[in-house]
Amino acid sequence: MKIKGTSTMLTAKSQGPLINSKVPSFELPNYKGTYYTLSNLHGDSGLLLGFIGDIWNPTSIRRVLWLQRHVNKFALLGMPIALLVQEPPSTLYGFQMSSPLPVSFPIIADEDGDVHMAYDMADTPGLLLIDRGHILRDKWMMSVERAWPRMNELVKAVQHVQAYV
Repeated sequence: MKIKGTSTMLTAKSQGPLINSKVPSFELPNYKGTYYTLSNLHGDSGLLLGFIGDIWNPTSIRRVLWLQRHVNKFALLGMPIALLVQEPPSTLYGFQMSSPLPVSFPIIADEDGDVHMAYDMADTPGLLLIDRGHILRDKWMMSVERAWPRMNELVKAVQHVQAYV
């Protein structure tokens, strides 16, 4: 399990969904009203699924920019990125329209936070590495000091999942 005991990642192993467990399906809209499901988001190797609360929080903006910068690297690995945000679609619309560049991965509205709660991600931002069979293979629960884990750590985890595809 990759929950690091540093000041930048949270240490509680009980946070978030359990590693090697099947994650729940969902159907949620983006700011345009296009609906996404877990099944139609994953790529050849699976999905890197992010969870945040307030999209306008400065740390959340850093997280979106980090994902935007690395989305193509993960796409080449067959691991697309999607971000679930506890906001209504209208707030995501405002965020998308204010972005100087179009965001090239789905930002999905979990307005009532139901999916955040189903994944046990309601109170902590994080990234989940989900394989094609919808099994959680790795997770990173983040504190406010850090946007996401180091890129090399994520790539290594993706490559580990690919070895079993």
